Amino acid sequence: MDNTQQSVELGQLLANTVESVVKAQDRLDRHAAERVRAYETAQLGTLTLPPLWYTFTDVSLEVELSASIRKSIDPDSRKEQPRLYSQLLNPASVGLYGYQASSALKVSIRMAPKGVVPIKAPTGQPASQTPTE
Repeated sequence: MDNTQQSVELGQLLANTVESVVKAQDRLDRHAAERVRAYETAQLGTLTLPPLWYTFTDVSLEVELSASIRKSIDPDSRKEQPRLYSQLLNPASVGLYGYQASSALKVSIRMAPKGVVPIKAPTGQPASQTPTE
């Protein structure tokens, strides 16, 4: 089995992780928007659930990886540069030798909203910003 095909450059791993959280929030937002439309179009006097808005306010991800440094060609400068590559720990190596058998890399990502919610102002008035709680 070729390990180079299973490894990923660390920066790409982090970028993909953040993109996945953003996509998940977009799915939650679309679902809530669908619930708003269903609620607004429901016949008067019928039982319908009001929409609920969910947000990821603080996302933490911690992954233990093995790491290696390899030279690769930078697409912009076309020069060889060292890059940090990572991959999941090999379960066989961990089972036989423990976690210390390979160069360990512990990646911890914490994402949180900026803390300010822009308020859309009526036409002709400047928008204000309200801190989130």
